[in-house]
Amino acid sequence: METEKTAETSCSGDHGNQKYTENDRNTEEGAVTDNRDKMKKNITVFRGIAFVVGTVMGTGIFITPNSITQRVNAPATSIMVWLAGGLMAGIGGLVFCELGTMIPVSGAEVAYIRKIYGRQPAFVSVWLIHFLLGGMRLAIGVLGFSEYFWSLFYEDPRDVNWWLNKLVTLLVTYIIVTMVACKPTLILKSIVLFTATKFLATFVIIGAGAYYLAQGHTENIAVGFTGTNTDPKEWGDAWNGVIWSYLGWEEICCVASEIQNPQRNIPIIVLASISILTGLYLCTVISFHIVIPLKDMIDPASSAVASQFGLITMGEAGKVILALFVVVSTLGSVQCSFISNSRYIHSGAAEGLLPSCLTLVSKRFRTPIVSILYCTIITTIFTLIGGIDDLIGSASFTRFPFFVLCSVGVFVMRKTHPDLPRPYRVPLIFPALFICFGLFVFITPFLNEDWLISLVWILVLLMGVPLYYLLMENVFNLKFPKRMDSSATAVLKKLLDCE
Repeated sequence: METEKTAETSCSGDHGNQKYTENDRNTEEGAVTDNRDKMKKNITVFRGIAFVVGTVMGTGIFITPNSITQRVNAPATSIMVWLAGGLMAGIGGLVFCELGTMIPVSGAEVAYIRKIYGRQPAFVSVWLIHFLLGGMRLAIGVLGFSEYFWSLFYEDPRDVNWWLNKLVTLLVTYIIVTMVACKPTLILKSIVLFTATKFLATFVIIGAGAYYLAQGHTENIAVGFTGTNTDPKEWGDAWNGVIWSYLGWEEICCVASEIQNPQRNIPIIVLASISILTGLYLCTVISFHIVIPLKDMIDPASSAVASQFGLITMGEAGKVILALFVVVSTLGSVQCSFISNSRYIHSGAAEGLLPSCLTLVSKRFRTPIVSILYCTIITTIFTLIGGIDDLIGSASFTRFPFFVLCSVGVFVMRKTHPDLPRPYRVPLIFPALFICFGLFVFITPFLNEDWLISLVWILVLLMGVPLYYLLMENVFNLKFPKRMDSSATAVLKKLLDCE
């Protein structure tokens, strides 16, 4: 077997299923084993849709409507931004459908970039997005949970003791981690339950908004586009919020190795879930704007918009009920994110881009337990040091360079691998549009006053290049990284009963 050879795909089986033919990548001191095929294939179409909806519909729709309206300053403009976000998520989902059915292994953009461009770009993507910042999305989820949880007891959740807030947040995180690591089937069933709760929450909001409108309350929504803010800096921030709220449409591709019949089911799951999400988001945002006056929506002190909505429509009881719904909703989203994030890390290691100890799978639970534990550590750090708004901006901005690479990859693969079976073929206008959109999202953070923060993230991203040559190419012939990895792998295998 050739050393550090780029993984190739081949067709095998009666149904044209594809798999990496090079599962074991030799190194000087051993082999990196691709254990992705050892995990349970327990994701059906129904569970897949619940997984995507459960991942996407968490803190976003229940927190960001305030900040987005603050940026654009008009209800109709806010609704149009949400619609545009849904359309872009749908286009991105179609792009990933072709890549996900053509390369049906867990890892999403990590696996696709590795296949299309080679090891170096794939290493940079896994280094920044998943290895370094992998806990960011999880931290946003648990911080969103804490905000609504404390709104049940405090008029302003920010009044709660800092240490108490972090303690409760981390305790909930560790309970979820235990379930994700040790009860994979139970966690999928609970995701279905929590997703049903999300639907119920949005149905309550949509129903209350419709009732409010039927009573003749049109004064808030009648503002329309009046007073729309045209400042491109503010629009950039608004886009970040909407993009974050839809982010997760790609997550089903990160667990492709666990999907039953992925070539058939990935497009069904992606298209169905994005259609459901866009419809629910639009109706929910419209209901928010029907009920909540613009002056309250743009109040910088307002963030728990669902609680605000419940207070106006149903009084104190409504505030408590909707806050409870959102608490449960965010817990479901965090569960989904822990599953997908750990699979990103596991796939990066399986591709030979991260320490091989991260490929270990529990013999008993058939889960990538070492990757889950690593994600837990990073999530803990971001939970302790980060604020929701800061994390949301960074989470959106850092993902899109790699989404653009994947979209370009559709054109590249059509040219370099024209005969590779494609159970789904996306019309090329869609990856072209998504490339333009991704570049727009990447550029807009440099238009606001916090552009230096974006520059820092670019420098962190570029650090991946020398790290690649230092760690992957081992230009200085260092021995201790591989020895440390081998030792850690041996210890963790024995300690956690892994293979």
